[in-house]
Amino acid sequence: MIYFTGDFETDCYILYQYIDELPLFTTNNRKKYNNDVRPISNVYGTTCFSKVQNRFGTTEKIKNPDSDNYFTKLRGDYPEYQEIFEEFMQEYTEFDFNQVVINKDFKITKHLDASNVGESMIIALGDYIGGKLVIERNGGTEAVNIRHKFYKFNGSEEYHWVEDFENTRYSLVFYNIKK
Repeated sequence: MIYFTGDFETDCYILYQYIDELPLFTTNNRKKYNNDVRPISNVYGTTCFSKVQNRFGTTEKIKNPDSDNYFTKLRGDYPEYQEIFEEFMQEYTEFDFNQVVINKDFKITKHLDASNVGESMIIALGDYIGGKLVIERNGGTEAVNIRHKFYKFNGSEEYHWVEDFENTRYSLVFYNIKK
């Protein structure tokens, strides 16, 4: 192992430190899921967009040599995190993924995932209190503690949201989009 120790609790803390060092940024595209507040919710992976435009101008994306897609800003700027995510997931799950959404302190409201294909794997990190993942299924709801725990569900078919929480909470959603 390069980045982790093999002890799950220790490795969750190490992953938290790696994530906390990433310069995550607020986005407009998910503010409808957070009472119109611009959340910190970034995609690490690929996108079909070759350019990104914002108030600072236009930025060209880096081409993914393995597909017709382009790398997201985080994937293009921090390619070493691909190995970090892969090592962590391979050590503790058998879940293959091609995207990761990284959320910081994002109390997302009830929604379905738009572009996920199949099941997603989620885990939360941090010193937070509360913040359970709530999933609507079979006419009821299930509140799941995902702090340092993986949970697999189909976010494109099951409505889900996050309960109130205090302190710093990161959630990482590993999933797949069409290649």
